[in-house]
Amino acid sequence: MLVHVNHCLILWYLCIAFMIIGVRVDSYQDGETTAGDIAGLTGIIAILAAWLFGTYWLRRWAARPPSPRARLKDWRRDLTALANGFLPSPSRDATFASIITPRNRRVREYPRFIGPGVEFGTLEHQRAKSVRWHYIAVALPAPLPHLILDATANNRRGSDLPVDVGRSQRLSLEGDFDRWFRVYTPTAYGADALYVLTPDVMAALIDEASGYNVEIVDDALVFFTPTIVDFGSPEHWEAVGAVLSSVVPRILAKAFHYVDERVPGQEVPRALTAVRTALADPEVAWTPPAPRIGADGRRLDVRDPETGLAPILRAIGWFALLVFLYPVPGIFAFAGFMSVIDGH
Repeated sequence: MLVHVNHCLILWYLCIAFMIIGVRVDSYQDGETTAGDIAGLTGIIAILAAWLFGTYWLRRWAARPPSPRARLKDWRRDLTALANGFLPSPSRDATFASIITPRNRRVREYPRFIGPGVEFGTLEHQRAKSVRWHYIAVALPAPLPHLILDATANNRRGSDLPVDVGRSQRLSLEGDFDRWFRVYTPTAYGADALYVLTPDVMAALIDEASGYNVEIVDDALVFFTPTIVDFGSPEHWEAVGAVLSSVVPRILAKAFHYVDERVPGQEVPRALTAVRTALADPEVAWTPPAPRIGADGRRLDVRDPETGLAPILRAIGWFALLVFLYPVPGIFAFAGFMSVIDGH
């Protein structure tokens, strides 16, 4: 960032300096260059040479590797992950599907730690306005209907969800759970959401995951929050461990036994089909039905604010800003310089 700001300032410095001399030569000196103009031009070039020398060292400073202290912090973090059974594995692409990993945006996952069926870390959107999420993603044994829980603890001026969810899909639950989470589920799948969000699951979510938004989509369970997490601190590891040990097993059990009977061929529970498979004649080939979710339950009706006219206007504004910062001063600096050179 400092390098880019420096380059922009150099262009504006040249623009102002050359335009002042150029206007003086053309407007007040009838196109003639005087000794004072040559002296001024020499001073401008001398300052530019010193500035470019400083720019060289600034670029070298910006390109240097992390300091030993920063690297030591990263090594300690990675060793902590290895000691707890997780492998450091950063990724430049999204490794799971969620509302925080839309297809139209590039993401970077760093740091990222993986274990059997689970990963967690920090996810950053690669765009002009950087957005970071601390996340925990868990693979479910079978898909569940789409479900979003918007935690109220991390809401400030409104929901911090990256998408707008239709209010008609809001589901109110018993007790004071609504004070902690706003629950959204497909309209026809309210009873299925209650199957997942049993009292023990709700209690575990309030006790151990009240700071996380939660999404269940297909066979992925994702906890995410905009809070920046420093994995060099033990409390963050303990918070992840509490979610994985207290909340996740309860939802995994629900996913294993859930059956969407709206889908033809799903009427027989999977536990029963497993028994029938074990007792079946080995000469008879029979495969239990793959668990599936009905079309109405696969996705909530959501709207991504980054689609439509708004991102187009934002891109146009960003392009106009770059033109103002770089080409405009460059063109006027060149015009002013040529006015001085053409003087006689």
